[in-house]
Amino acid sequence: MKRLLLNIISVIAVAGIGLLPASSMAGDPTSAYGKYRNLLQELSCPSDRSTYGEYRDYGYWGGGPWCGYRGKAGYWVWVYPNWYIWANKSAPAAASAHGKYTNLLQTLKCPRDRRKYGKFTDYGYWKGGTWCGQRGKAGYWVWVAPHWYIWGARN
Repeated sequence: MKRLLLNIISVIAVAGIGLLPASSMAGDPTSAYGKYRNLLQELSCPSDRSTYGEYRDYGYWGGGPWCGYRGKAGYWVWVYPNWYIWANKSAPAAASAHGKYTNLLQTLKCPRDRRKYGKFTDYGYWKGGTWCGQRGKAGYWVWVAPHWYIWGARN
């Protein structure tokens, strides 16, 4: 039944939003409700229900043999009867200035900037250069402590 519901959500998403898969939607349990992105693998393993129940955001696992498959390293989410393995954690909503920017180019960790920029700052466009001992790309910079998120496009 849950699989049918996810398929219906996929059809609605494609019809209503454009060609976005349901797994990219923030309300989708297979991505831990938008917590992860870039699906790497999907493994069918109904027997795991007895251990993991209906749903579990397992977190990162280094990969290896699992349920007769070779599971990839990544962020594992269990939604009965499948495991969904994701490549990356998603940036928090604030990191895109709540949808103002898209096309994430780079993330720079710089905890010392919290003193100057607080918890959140939509800095805007910067041509890039050395920042916090790293090479920052040109783009739209958004500070969400303790990271800078550099975006390639403004919506």
